[in-house]
Amino acid sequence: MKTNKIMTALITIVLCFSIGYLAYDWYFQLPGESQKEGQEKPEEDLGFDHFNVLLLGLDGRKGAYGRSDTIILASIDGKTKKVTLLSIPRDTRVKIKGAWDKINAAFAYGGEELAQKTIHDFLGIEIDRYAIVDFKSVVKLADLVGGVEVDVPQRMYVPLEDIDLQPGKQVLDGKDVLAYCRFRGTSDGDIDRAKRQQEVLQLVAQKVLTGKNLTQLPDLFEIVKENVETDMTVKEMVALARIAPDALEKGINTLVLPGQNKKIDGLWYWEADLAALKELLSEEERNAIAVNIR
Repeated sequence: MKTNKIMTALITIVLCFSIGYLAYDWYFQLPGESQKEGQEKPEEDLGFDHFNVLLLGLDGRKGAYGRSDTIILASIDGKTKKVTLLSIPRDTRVKIKGAWDKINAAFAYGGEELAQKTIHDFLGIEIDRYAIVDFKSVVKLADLVGGVEVDVPQRMYVPLEDIDLQPGKQVLDGKDVLAYCRFRGTSDGDIDRAKRQQEVLQLVAQKVLTGKNLTQLPDLFEIVKENVETDMTVKEMVALARIAPDALEKGINTLVLPGQNKKIDGLWYWEADLAALKELLSEEERNAIAVNIR
């Protein structure tokens, strides 16, 4: 039972890199790892230099496979303890089973296996693990921590999608967080949308780290248990959880795959610019993400 609780807590590292650390360090500390007050944790071999996790966010609709609403490649450098989140717009034009299509269709056609293969072929990257996240779990987390403050850049109003936000700084509850993340009516459409998703994930992570929210950990774990599916091992989760505080302190680097909207055969795609992506990445990040610039 304790192992299941630890696993549930640490899976959260995939959703936002802080909750798993809290669970490991303060709530469900592993046997034999008690720590005296004021004693620093020893340096350890994390078991990897670079670790890439594909995060697939679903919109919560039922069915065997839906199109992945959010695609984020989380690249973790085990030596520098730095994390890079690369958002891949869901309309990115790629080849799936030999035919051109939008990248979010890969999950619909073949689940996480085809999604991983498609992104591997597209970027030339080895994906170590995957995590499928119902993005509504972020809504539940936002409600649990009392909402998050954002600066809404413009009027967001799409009544058919239950989106109704005024511009300006404000605290959004879970329902409005989802609206904020789904809105596509800005000048850069899905690119701005991807940036807002990354923003919300980090804001929720920061809120979870505040002391007053520690008592809510059991509820946080339950949300994650119900909304996250991953093939990560407990050992890998523990390693990632230990990186979390350093990663958050150094700042998680967030990027969106550069490119441009382009109409091809009557359909709008995001035409990626991999050369521009290379310019955005530091040498460390290029080594970690291993982008295959053709």
